[in-house]
Amino acid sequence: MLRSVLVLALAGAAFAARFTSAADSQPDPVEKQIAVQKAMADARKYLDVSMPAEAVAALEKEISNADGNKAFLTLLRESYLAELYRLEKAPAAEPERIAQTRRKLTLLGGEVKPAPVPVTPAPPAVPMVPTTLPEPNLGSSVVAPVVEPVAAPTIAPASDFAADAVAAFKKGRYADADRLFASTGAAKLTAEQKAAWAYCRIKLSADRVNAPACDATTAAGAVQDVTEALQLVPLNAELQKVGQQLLKAAQAKAGSAKAVAPVVANGDVVETASFRVHHGGDRTLGESVATAAEAGRKQIFERWSGPPGGAWQPKCDIVIHATAEAYAKATGKPAAMTGHASVSLTNKRATARRIDLRADDPVLVPNALPRELTHVVLADLFADKPPPKWAEEGMAILAGSPEEISRYTRTLPRCAREGELRALTTLFDLNDFPAEKITGYYCQSVSVTEHLIKLKGEQNFKIFLSDTQRYGTAQALKRQYNIESPQALEAAWKGANLESARGQAP
Repeated sequence: MLRSVLVLALAGAAFAARFTSAADSQPDPVEKQIAVQKAMADARKYLDVSMPAEAVAALEKEISNADGNKAFLTLLRESYLAELYRLEKAPAAEPERIAQTRRKLTLLGGEVKPAPVPVTPAPPAVPMVPTTLPEPNLGSSVVAPVVEPVAAPTIAPASDFAADAVAAFKKGRYADADRLFASTGAAKLTAEQKAAWAYCRIKLSADRVNAPACDATTAAGAVQDVTEALQLVPLNAELQKVGQQLLKAAQAKAGSAKAVAPVVANGDVVETASFRVHHGGDRTLGESVATAAEAGRKQIFERWSGPPGGAWQPKCDIVIHATAEAYAKATGKPAAMTGHASVSLTNKRATARRIDLRADDPVLVPNALPRELTHVVLADLFADKPPPKWAEEGMAILAGSPEEISRYTRTLPRCAREGELRALTTLFDLNDFPAEKITGYYCQSVSVTEHLIKLKGEQNFKIFLSDTQRYGTAQALKRQYNIESPQALEAAWKGANLESARGQAP
């Protein structure tokens, strides 16, 4: 009964109209089922990459065609739970969306429990003892261990989502358990649940590395997964032992993956969990950049999406060049640039990350580094397809200092007076940097990005960008901001950012 109520509540007038107009036009049942199955496949894909809002949108769009399909409603409940967790951990709370998502879960019959109060437990006993079975030859003397559970640990569920993950783990459905644990988040798991999650990730990675078709890219992905898994269980000696064996095997197979560009290692290297900083002999600068890079990476992920899932593997190389001339000679970029980023993606995974910077840039740490680091993070957040160019540039510049951002906003009125701005429909359609009016392009991109962020926050802006890829910009504006068209946005944006700035000096 509750499921039927939810279907009616979510579908609203469109659902009722389906019956009142049935005499005039009956939907093709085959087309309905295809649409439902496609929505479920899309939702599963979004959940797998921690994009629950998109999963919810895909399912709600077809809820009137689902007709109470049990698998559909189960997936919808799972998506709501993941979205609720994302909303509750977001830096900027959205009480209305949280309450709405909770109501939908209640209608589906899902019990939403409050997050447990964090406690500091004593070091737990090892909950499982993996064993190394006969190891298949991977070629090139690379062997990855195959791990199998001897006995599933006794795990007390901490939440509905974690309970589902535990149930999947006990049935040997490690891929499902991995996804459900990830949706719950490590912060809400007990020590035993973290061990189960780590086991799933190590087991799945071993399967991929042992597969005859495992290539360098697949192995590089396994390196990242195993590294993150081991961070969950620093006290679990058995999993650490097996995981380290698997890391060596995966790293050997990943060795053939090509870097974006050869690393120039002039002098010492400062390494952190996610970065290798090649500082050219200025260790103080290298350490400063490394510290800022780790902090900046975390802040950028949390600003646009949520906490990072784990350290980057492969690490991001940051190469610091002594002068503008040295930078230009080594990179082939104009000497006037203060930095650039490059990321190599294969099968939606980063196989190399690199940032080049100039040591003679006086604002390297507060401006150039976070700007280029944003480009690298966005490659993770938009692995399927990069965000619109105007938005990516706007987001990158907004990572800089208030003084840097102010340079663009103060220059905007001059660009408007001199005809350097574009209609937003034209700006949104640009796939690359324009050949002319480049100053206006940057200032307008920053201003429009900032305008939309002020309406509903950074993370909603990221959802909006994902929607533009699925529905187009006009429909995405309606879905996320209730703005009827790019023209309507342009009028509102100009009123807020140009009308009040008339007469200002650039």
